[in-house]
Amino acid sequence: MPSASTLSPPLGPIARKLVAAVMRTQRKKIVSIAEARQAADEAARIAQGNPGPEALRGLPPAFAVCMAVTNWLMGAVETAQELPEVERLLEQVPELEDRYMPQGPPMSPLTRTFFWNWMLFDHHVGRSKETIGTVFLALARALGLDPRFLAVLEGLTVSRLGLHVHEGAQGGRLMLRELVTGDRRACVCPAGYTGRAGELWLARVVPPALPEIQDSNVFMTPYVLVQPGLGAWEAYLERTLPRTKVAGKSEAYTALMKRGLSSDYWAEFVFEAYARHQREAIFLVGLPDVAESRPHSRVNSGL
Repeated sequence: MPSASTLSPPLGPIARKLVAAVMRTQRKKIVSIAEARQAADEAARIAQGNPGPEALRGLPPAFAVCMAVTNWLMGAVETAQELPEVERLLEQVPELEDRYMPQGPPMSPLTRTFFWNWMLFDHHVGRSKETIGTVFLALARALGLDPRFLAVLEGLTVSRLGLHVHEGAQGGRLMLRELVTGDRRACVCPAGYTGRAGELWLARVVPPALPEIQDSNVFMTPYVLVQPGLGAWEAYLERTLPRTKVAGKSEAYTALMKRGLSSDYWAEFVFEAYARHQREAIFLVGLPDVAESRPHSRVNSGL
């Protein structure tokens, strides 16, 4: 599997402008370097098995490290939100929050973790397909932040949804094998759902970015695809990957799972495919390209 660095997109125009703006006005503390250093220290301590901040204690280190860095990113975005460069990245967020109400069931099948990972790391603007993650990663690099911190942030920035076959659980870890890429990863699932062998999951699996971390983590509440089965999903991929216009099957799959065929592709699928839930998992029915198969599609709602 290529490293996160080989997957990072080139520096886009929004990132260049934001870096220049912050470097000109560092004294205004647009982005707190001290808070970034604190987050880096927290991530390092957690990775080495030491307790993290109160809010992250008791969580698996693979997950807690990602949360420490994500919390910094959310704070940095909030601090810089009035800058023109950042405003452009955020301009659709209020509308999408209103549309999808990401509170998790029963309010909405979109959980906060699904929604904010999408907003931070997948939702993009412009020809360069810049995301909040790519822009603030560029800024963090320009500020010379800790390499361990940058490694975790970069891993999150290139993370994406994936379709995974559950291959069994043991000792609190579960093995997930991804369709198309064939990657097999031993994962922790902080949501608490261990599932069972043979299930098909839609999930964001983040591989370890630090040498002290051995596990990947399911960085969201998992969506279990209960119907149709694996064969139907493989057929879906065969007919859909060419529509990405990306050469190479693995590359096309990565593009599909990262960006979909439209900006809200996977959010709409989850919203319309919801069937039921329990506290640790959400269960979906249907395929993204067959409207009749999704319980809450416009076709089935009579719209």
